[in-house]
Amino acid sequence: MEFQQPSSDQDAEPADGGAAAVTQAALQAWRRTALLASGVAVAAVVGLVAVLVTGRDQEDLAGPPPSGPEGAGAAEEPAVPTETPDAPEPVPAVAEEALTWAPPPLEDPETIEVDAGRASLDLDPDRDYVIELPPEPLDVPGGVVLNGGRNVVMIGGEIHISRPGQTGPDVRGLYLKDQTGVVHVEGVLFSGPELAEGINLDQRQGAVVQLQNLRFETVRAGPPEHHADIIQTWAGPRELRVDGLSGSTEYQGFFLLPKEFGDQPEPDAFHLRRVDITGTPDAGYLLWRDERGWPMTIEDVWVDRAQQDTRRGSVLWRDDQPENWWDGVEVGAPPDGPFVPDGVAGVDYVSPGYVSGD
Repeated sequence: MEFQQPSSDQDAEPADGGAAAVTQAALQAWRRTALLASGVAVAAVVGLVAVLVTGRDQEDLAGPPPSGPEGAGAAEEPAVPTETPDAPEPVPAVAEEALTWAPPPLEDPETIEVDAGRASLDLDPDRDYVIELPPEPLDVPGGVVLNGGRNVVMIGGEIHISRPGQTGPDVRGLYLKDQTGVVHVEGVLFSGPELAEGINLDQRQGAVVQLQNLRFETVRAGPPEHHADIIQTWAGPRELRVDGLSGSTEYQGFFLLPKEFGDQPEPDAFHLRRVDITGTPDAGYLLWRDERGWPMTIEDVWVDRAQQDTRRGSVLWRDDQPENWWDGVEVGAPPDGPFVPDGVAGVDYVSPGYVSGD
């Protein structure tokens, strides 16, 4: 059999002409399919990128999705926290009725702040003073002593006696001695478990003493040989003016002997207005005065004893005298309560003003 060398012509067909034709056609079809598939793939990638980019742009234009549960619609405005208002500060009780006597006019007064280390004061008899108690109760043996001064004014504060003493002055609230003008004490609370004397007066220089809106917690019996009083005077004053005073005592109330000591003249007058004094069951006389002829005016004055003894002679010394010194005094409690109720006098005292309008 003769062997034939293949032709070098690249277009020469294989020796098996039918099979070669089929193979060539299949190859050409595969190429067309591959090219088409590549084009479709590229188009798909381009389309996907376009979709992603377009969707991102739409999200940017639309803004962030609404918050809240699905289907709730637009987001609600965030709640603004509300501040709880501070509780109002308690308002101190205020006496309702204007007082009868205003403080005296003061000329270039010196102001003295009293404390536990400076509670006994010697004052110039020719100078005016304002005496200021501390913003908290003053707890000091012997209370406050004011010796001298011309016109002296003390308004508001609390004098507290908490320690027992050997004598009456050790357990006293206030001692006013030898003022030469007008001394005005208003809105002071006297308190403490050992308080056994309220106010003592030794006024031999002709002073006028004004005591208004004062409250005395129970004045105790005190040391041996001591008789407790809410107010006691043994010398003067020339004129005593009391308007608004409530007090309780285990022994006596007012003990008024303006000529017991000294050679000063008899008083011009004592004025008692809006006063209520309550005695414990063992208390003695709640109002006591000497038998001299100095005048006294009484308006809305009440005395009462816890054991409900309504006999006037048991609470008023010498009520049987023909001078009728205690005419106008009522035995019992004021129908509307104390004239100086709890919370009026003290460190938060607010003056109601004065009838004169000052």
